[in-house]
Amino acid sequence: MNAPYEPGTPFLDVEQVKEVLGRLDVERVHFLGGEPTTTPNLPELARFAHNELNAYTKIGHSNGSIMPPRYIDAISISIKAYTDSIHVDYTGVSNEKVLNNFVRIYDLGIKLDASSVFIPEYIDCEEIEKIAKFIANIDHRIPYRIIGYVPVPGAPWRGPTQEEVEFAAQTARKHLSNVTFSCLSPDEFLNLRNTDPLYKSIRVA
Repeated sequence: MNAPYEPGTPFLDVEQVKEVLGRLDVERVHFLGGEPTTTPNLPELARFAHNELNAYTKIGHSNGSIMPPRYIDAISISIKAYTDSIHVDYTGVSNEKVLNNFVRIYDLGIKLDASSVFIPEYIDCEEIEKIAKFIANIDHRIPYRIIGYVPVPGAPWRGPTQEEVEFAAQTARKHLSNVTFSCLSPDEFLNLRNTDPLYKSIRVA
C-alpha cells in the first residue's frame, strides 16, 4: 500500500516488525528517524535483519553519541562541529564522546560515512576543514557530505549560497578523497519526497 505514515497510526511492536520484514524480499535494512541508537528494540531488530534475513544493516543517521549495537554493518554520523566550544553552543553538549565513538566505530570495522551542516559564519569553512582533517587522520577514504543549512523559522542563521557550499567542499577535498555536497532551498527541501526517489516512502504495514 503506497501511503505516507499518518499521525495517530499505532506503532508495530518488535515481533510485528519482524513478521512484516520476514514477508519482504529485503537486501538492506536502514534504521532512520530521530536518533536510532536510543531505540530499545534496535539491537534485536538489527540481529534479526542481519542474521535471519541476511540483510545489510545500516543506521541511516546518528549524532554518534551512542555506540551502535552489534549486527550493524554501517552507520552515517553527523559531526556537528570539531571545535568543542562551538559544539557545546550548537547542541548543548561536548563533542568528546562523538569524536571518540567515531574512532571506535571505525576500529570495529563498521562502515562509516560522515556529514556536517554548513552554516555561514558559524559552522563555516574553517570548521568544515577541521572536521575534514579529523576524518582524514582516521582514513581519508571515509565519505563526507556537506549539507547546506536550510533556514527554519526562529533560527538566527541564513542559508548558504551554492558557491559557499562548493568552496567548503573544495576545502574538505584537500584532506578527503570522497566529498559530496548539497545546497537546497527550503522549497526544494520540502519537496524532496516528490523529486528524489531516495526520499519516497512506501507503507508496507
